[in-house]
Amino acid sequence: MGALSGRVAWVTGGGRGIGRAAVLALARVGAHVAVSARTRGEVDEVAAEARKLYGPAESVTCDVSDWSQVVKTVGQIESQLGPIDILINNAGVLGPLARMWESPPHEWARAIEINLIGAYHCARAVLPGMIERRRGSIVNISSGAADFAGPNWTAYAVSKAGLDHLTRNLAVDLGGTGVRVNSLHPGIVETAMVRALRTATPEQLPEYRRRFFEDLTANGEVAAPEAPAIVIAWLASDATRDLNGAVLNARDDPSLAEKARAALNL
Repeated sequence: MGALSGRVAWVTGGGRGIGRAAVLALARVGAHVAVSARTRGEVDEVAAEARKLYGPAESVTCDVSDWSQVVKTVGQIESQLGPIDILINNAGVLGPLARMWESPPHEWARAIEINLIGAYHCARAVLPGMIERRRGSIVNISSGAADFAGPNWTAYAVSKAGLDHLTRNLAVDLGGTGVRVNSLHPGIVETAMVRALRTATPEQLPEYRRRFFEDLTANGEVAAPEAPAIVIAWLASDATRDLNGAVLNARDDPSLAEKARAALNL
């Protein structure tokens, strides 16, 4: 029996990268997983892989910035797998890489809509049921950008700082309900976002910032998505039942992965 045996988990932005790895990690420890993204192709493949390796998994399409789609998606997941016990708010975009006053306003706003408002939508949709059942865990996938003032990525950084503070404030509201929420900074991970930063043009990022990501890769300091995925599964499990409102940083605290593996018997 896995640590999440029979529990239903929903992973947004689950078609690739950290999301895909989180789906497989959750399924590996027994969760029945729904994986969503805005387009169908990749999530179908991830759900099929999870089913083949571990157990029940379903794919759905959902734009988390659209409240009506989120509500519909929750209904689909619950009809297919059962009530949602775990939400992994992973859907995110890098947003425009540009100085704020030169950024396209619709792209800047779109990053906030997906990265921050999308997480609110998904939590808002699942929380009434979680609270009624007095059981649930939400893990918000944030970023070190929330704490770092860097050039040319105001939308992404602001959205992640907002997500961390949403985590802290929501945790206060959830006190005594049996439901908890935590935030994870996964570190520098080999994803499409990091690849975009490594190949950014001088107009998108100053050369020294692009080289920072290049050097991390060359030095073997870019983690595989599977590393934070284990921590995500741990945060979703009863092993962290007393953790609520925490903002954890996997890059600053490598022991998190060790704790997660030990707790999940992996």
